[in-house]
Amino acid sequence: MQLADTGVQVLELVPPAVQTPLLSQTEDDRAMPLARFLTEVMTLLTDQPDADEILVERVKFLRFAEAEGRFDDVLAVLSSH
Repeated sequence: MQLADTGVQVLELVPPAVQTPLLSQTEDDRAMPLARFLTEVMTLLTDQPDADEILVERVKFLRFAEAEGRFDDVLAVLSSH
């Protein structure tokens, strides 16, 4: 809200688990490879310059779980790992 009249664009980048050393996920097969994540993000930024949020395909099952009535199922999947 503070930047609304400044000409600064604010957008939300919603990452899935990504293979980085940050959370020791470099070898986690469930995490998205970093290079693939970055490529998809840059493509979305280029293709959707006025987007409010950037969602790579792999994170959409999380982002829309509640709205699509799948919250309990997604939570069960995440809890089983």
